[in-house]
Amino acid sequence: MIWLSILSASPSPSPAPTVPGAGIFSTSLLLSLTVWVPVVMAIAIASMPNPRGRYDALMKQIAFFTNVGIMFVLGIAYNQFQSFLPTLQYEEKVPWLQAVGATYHLGVDGPGMTMLILSGLIGIVSVLASLGIRERVRSYFCLLLLAQATVNGAIVARDMFILILFWAAAAIPIALLVLGWGGPRRHAATWRLLGYWGLGTAALVVGTMALYAAAGGGTFDMDVLLKATVGSRVQLAVGALMIVAAATRLPLFPLHGWARDVYSEAPIGVAVVVAGSASRLGAYLLLRTLIGAEPAAAHLLAPLLAVLAALTVGYGALVALRALDLRQAAAYLALIPGGVTVLALAALQPLSIAGAVLSMFAGGLAAALIVGVCATLSDRAQSRSLQVLSGLAPRMPILTWLMIIAGLAILGVPLLATFDSNLLTFFGSFKTQPIGAFAVAAGLAVAAVAFATLWRRVLFSAPNPDAPGVSDASLGETWYLGLLAGGLLWVGLFPGGPKLPGTDSPLFDQGLVNVMAAGLSDIASPYVLPTGP
Repeated sequence: MIWLSILSASPSPSPAPTVPGAGIFSTSLLLSLTVWVPVVMAIAIASMPNPRGRYDALMKQIAFFTNVGIMFVLGIAYNQFQSFLPTLQYEEKVPWLQAVGATYHLGVDGPGMTMLILSGLIGIVSVLASLGIRERVRSYFCLLLLAQATVNGAIVARDMFILILFWAAAAIPIALLVLGWGGPRRHAATWRLLGYWGLGTAALVVGTMALYAAAGGGTFDMDVLLKATVGSRVQLAVGALMIVAAATRLPLFPLHGWARDVYSEAPIGVAVVVAGSASRLGAYLLLRTLIGAEPAAAHLLAPLLAVLAALTVGYGALVALRALDLRQAAAYLALIPGGVTVLALAALQPLSIAGAVLSMFAGGLAAALIVGVCATLSDRAQSRSLQVLSGLAPRMPILTWLMIIAGLAILGVPLLATFDSNLLTFFGSFKTQPIGAFAVAAGLAVAAVAFATLWRRVLFSAPNPDAPGVSDASLGETWYLGLLAGGLLWVGLFPGGPKLPGTDSPLFDQGLVNVMAAGLSDIASPYVLPTGP
């Protein structure tokens, strides 16, 4: 029953089950709150007097409770989300730059709501991971809140002009955070980030303007612009540009050059934001602008997407296998979930498209967990060198378990959310992209070897007597890593939500799989294979 609404091209509307929290929100300002409340609170923090850092702790609390409040609102909105409606929900539409056809248009369907839940969870995790910041606390948390606001804005934007603004703006606070609080290679990491993300933004702008001109230049609204009838050559050119934009953000090989330095040099809270939610915008862009809007170009470009997916997974696994730096190994392993997501999109099957949406959520959590746990372990062990780190499991039991869960999540083993997404991805992709699917599966096998080697060397080999002293995760570190692991386990165990015994009524969570189904039928309908004679 869980998958019927996903696989059906035209699901029949039926009342959604009543869950706690239904009917609370009747206002259309919900999405604006998720975007602008972090901005307002960042301004409030920036305006606070803070003599000699007296109110540093208060600023951290403001950032934390801002994210908790947003997640609370999103949780209720998620529970009252109408999973049987294919149309946009919580929609806001206000005229803005009417001369060029730009509108302040926000809205979410099932995939958008899934991405918002991911962003809200990552927001809380990033603040918890940043509690150890001691220098320039005001600036750090202002920029962190602004980064989260831009990610939310890009998720809910339903106007390409608005999307470009948030997409481009996300690079600024993240680059400043890396530059101001990063490791020894922070300057190189910052310039690489700006270079690659700038290239992606340029591709997005050129592609959007080409589509805007071909459609008559009347509006940037996605509901009109992405459904406009344009020539096949324009579709192909726009699709290729969207792939470039997505490949720089997700990232995909060979446009992944920023990932190693950013994930290994950024503060842990920033690395979690980038790996968990900001980078998933690349796959989300492909879903909206290529798969959901240009089926002719999608069919032509699908083999290219499959090749990029296979190269990304294989490259990340092979380089991680040879890495000598723990955080750099984690950075390469964090590329793998993005490659699996793109394979799902390349398959152009209703089943795989559903897998792609679930993979954005599960892959974001898995990438954030592997980056976060390896960064925390490096800090606690006072070394990043794999030639120094060894035999840590007896002295770091919490981080050991979390590191194992992170690896299993990247590989997609049962009981974790990535297993469900990988299952849908491979069942769909073996039908239409068998070579790409086999190549990605081979890459995951190499990744399994890489993880086994990493675990044996760092956790279960003989201790190094010359290594610095180590300590296990603190309470705050356990909480932030535990939230990521808990999200993976919860969706893996209850993809359709927990049910009352003997009934189909949801206990308190209607299920991420049910929520993400809203709107998927419209996206997947051009790819439904005809049945019968």
